[in-house]
Amino acid sequence: MSKNVKRFVWDTSAIINIKDPNIKGYSPAYSLMKDLSDGWISGPYQYIFPSIAIFEVSASVSRMHREGKSILQEFYLMDENALIYDVDKSLIQKSRELYTKPGFDRLRGADLIIACIAAIENAYLITLDKAFKQNISDSVNVIDLNESKQSAKYRDIFGN
Repeated sequence: MSKNVKRFVWDTSAIINIKDPNIKGYSPAYSLMKDLSDGWISGPYQYIFPSIAIFEVSASVSRMHREGKSILQEFYLMDENALIYDVDKSLIQKSRELYTKPGFDRLRGADLIIACIAAIENAYLITLDKAFKQNISDSVNVIDLNESKQSAKYRDIFGN
């Protein structure tokens, strides 16, 4: 894939938000996906879904159902612009220097894995988890969708 491709690593919170809009039916994650697919944000793009996030999404959706919340049990995100990023030996080796880097050393579990993938791939990290922006925004381009809950403020990042 070309170097000018915009890459987007999706955190579990952002993936869930795609299918969990607010009371008015607005979801910043869905809006971002739509802006990219419709060409509103220009240029080629790639979605990166960390394999660990697939398990987290499944667990989150199951929990939401147990709590009586309505959300699609299964939803399909994969298309020609998406890939599932393996959490494997190669990722571990590429991430070694990041573990102790300021900010990364404050993340745990899946958050650390997702942050490492975003750093390695020089990708935007899409999230609703404020810890990413607080801890690693000096190293990774974090798009905090909390800032876009009412309107698509993330568009400012792309000059739109």
